[in-house]
Amino acid sequence: MRFRLGRRACLGALVVSLLATIGGGQLAAASSASSRIYFNTDRWGNWELASMLPNGSDIQRITNTASDEVRADAHVDGDGSVHLVFEAGVYPADEHIYTMTVGDPSSYHQLTYATGNQVIARWSPDRSQIVYRSSQTGNNEIWVMNADGSDQHQITDNPAFDTYPAWSPDGTTIAFTSNRDGHKGHEGAVYLMNTDGSNVRRVTWLESQGGVPSFSPNGAKLTWIDSDCFSGGCGPSQVYISNLDGTSVQRVTQGDRNAYNPVFSPDGTKIAFMSATTENLFRYGNARWDIESVNVDGTGRQNLTGPNVISEAAPSWK
Repeated sequence: MRFRLGRRACLGALVVSLLATIGGGQLAAASSASSRIYFNTDRWGNWELASMLPNGSDIQRITNTASDEVRADAHVDGDGSVHLVFEAGVYPADEHIYTMTVGDPSSYHQLTYATGNQVIARWSPDRSQIVYRSSQTGNNEIWVMNADGSDQHQITDNPAFDTYPAWSPDGTTIAFTSNRDGHKGHEGAVYLMNTDGSNVRRVTWLESQGGVPSFSPNGAKLTWIDSDCFSGGCGPSQVYISNLDGTSVQRVTQGDRNAYNPVFSPDGTKIAFMSATTENLFRYGNARWDIESVNVDGTGRQNLTGPNVISEAAPSWK
């Protein structure tokens, strides 16, 4: 099986699901140098989770199943054990959320069984809860459940497309992408809300869309991407940083490669993201993504996994 995206999604449209993955490192990391980057790759045939050092070396396979595992998040305990929450299933019609402990294949456990897709799961900071996107009501909304799959409940209720939730480091706020205020319903933006779904407020205002947010380790910054579909074209998308309230917006990446799924390093000094040329997205869909990193000031950009004919996508840095 291969994941394939339509042209609008390939060009960074924020209302279509892309890949996002992460695995787990063996030790909790306090700096970018001692941490690992987790991602999904098709280098072994189907999509599997893997990890590598921040320089792109020492790639280690995490999952080894007949199905595809994508869009995972990891929590590293104080003792170094790593717990993954991710999605697996038949894309795009039937995906569900699973958990497992890295190094223990017997811990592979399904949490959701509802109709529709249950995707893009993220741990709360204390690993007691999971936020995710579900289409079980017929619309894409943000849901929350306990870590064991109990108490699954919806926290957004809007006819728009709500997706890509991310939990703040202090556990009080969830960021997400929505097109609820967009141009003819299509222009995405980043929103914040309380963890019960209250106090929703928009924090990005680029005319060229904004979405796929991630918090800095100290919770003071957001990184996200734009997709230039409403101001003279459609891409390439770029990485941005802003304050939590959307002020002091800084563009981090330049050039003709589309960037997606940006995440901070554990020390907040770098950002990892997936990238691909527009030509490759048109020709190959998800089969030509690379993982890159860049300093938060835009210097030191490096392609860690390519370019090559396989795909590494959706990094997470733990």
